[in-house]
Amino acid sequence: MEDELNFLYQRVFKVAKHFLDQSKLFTVQELSQHNEPTYEQFAEYANLMASTIGAIAEAGGWDEERISLNARQAALLMEKMALCIANHDQDGLKAAEHDLEKMSFV
Repeated sequence: MEDELNFLYQRVFKVAKHFLDQSKLFTVQELSQHNEPTYEQFAEYANLMASTIGAIAEAGGWDEERISLNARQAALLMEKMALCIANHDQDGLKAAEHDLEKMSFV
């Protein structure tokens, strides 16, 4: 079970890194035109993985719970970034980017 948890957690980390990398390269207007997949779809994917991690963590100990909470927080920040992209909110995107970047994925 621990291997599955770590695999999913690494996937959340990769999606978060994609959000951060793209938000630094493109303006919010440019990001809103990226649509294969959209940032909303990326955020939904991260949310699904975080939910799955949470279900797995319920059967584990403290380390798994910490990972679960961290994945959920990252998914929420990616949802916030996706919403800012959809609404062309550059300032909100930068604030959410900053919060996601501060997260420790260890």
